[in-house]
Parts: sequence; structure tokens; C-alpha cells
Amino acid sequence: MPEEIRLSVVPSPEKIQAGTDDGFLYTVVSQEDATHLMAHGLPLNRRTPLMLTERAGIPLWLAKITETEVYSAHSYPAVLRLKRSLVAQALEQDPDHTAEFAISCYLLSGN
Repeated sequence: MPEEIRLSVVPSPEKIQAGTDDGFLYTVVSQEDATHLMAHGLPLNRRTPLMLTERAGIPLWLAKITETEVYSAHSYPAVLRLKRSLVAQALEQDPDHTAEFAISCYLLSGN
């Protein structure tokens, strides 16, 4: 449920800098998906798990998607964050994105 996860929008994701672990995990989604997740909470779906990463992965993730997509100011991807401890039991490692970004990435699968 949204109130249990305490999902929040990162106001200036382009200013995020790599650093030490801050206890949060992050996801990059469309503005439309961000609105839906904020209203309805995070899905636990093994078939289409939500990808999460640590703070240092956000600039790399944004760079990757902005290379292939054209965004305007109102359609720029949204970055959401949540406390790692609130979803720790539902995470599994995502080896493909971990290797691509060289930072730990996870799938919110509900395991």
C-alpha cells in the first residue's frame, strides 16, 4: 500500500550524485507510471518486476534512457525513492542491470 511504502518523488534527479549507500532504493519511470505508483503502491509481480537501484545508479539509468528517448520538460522521467528496509524481503538481485550499470540493481518480485 502507498502509505506503508512511503514512496516519494525525487525533485531534481539530474542533480543526484554517486555516493555512499543512503538507505533508499530508486526507480526511474514515466510521469504517468509515477502518478499511478504514488496512488496505488508498488506492484509485486514475478512476471514484470519493478527494477530498483541504489543512488549511484540513477545518473547512469537516466543517461541510458535519455540516449534513446526524446523528452520535454513535462515528460522527463520521474525518479521515485523508497526505504530499502521496507522492501528488503521482496528483492532479488538483477545481475544484468548490475553488470550494465556497475552498481547493484534489484527486482521487486515479492520473493
